[in-house]
Amino acid sequence: HHFFRSLVLVLVLALTVRSSPHRKAGASARLREGCPDQKDPKFPTTVKVDIRISNSERAFGVVHDIRNRSLAPWDYRLDEDAARFPRVIADAQCRLSGCASPQGQEDRSLNSVPIRQQILVLRREQRGCVPSYRLEKRLVTVGCTCVTPVVQHQSQQQPAAQAALGRREGSP
Repeated sequence: HHFFRSLVLVLVLALTVRSSPHRKAGASARLREGCPDQKDPKFPTTVKVDIRISNSERAFGVVHDIRNRSLAPWDYRLDEDAARFPRVIADAQCRLSGCASPQGQEDRSLNSVPIRQQILVLRREQRGCVPSYRLEKRLVTVGCTCVTPVVQHQSQQQPAAQAALGRREGSP
């Protein structure tokens, strides 16, 4: 873990910029007049980021409760990748194809469907003895929700058109 504290990361979108020459101690994070923005070719493409995650323990209890109380309950599968930060990502999987009734029975007239979110992760690329990271997009399932099924109605013209086609094919 000590290894990760001082890595130089390649980022397109940086939330915490500590090495910017334009930022003074105690200065606000907002861009100031005269500072390059992301569209500027002088904007830095490498930044130093502290990758320790703060306040990560608080949210778990609430999520655990919701995933079990939902009408479309889900479980988590842990996806582990040593060359990625974060190393472990929890990916939700719907427990039911239908939805749970308030009495706990599965109602197959409704559908449990995954809710997906695109996230950014860091992919480790070894360059000699210096590890570096590249920003990468990943689609994760964060939960499930209960929806009405998609019903596709056949057009009234389709059967008539098929009947006309059949008459033409059968005509001498």
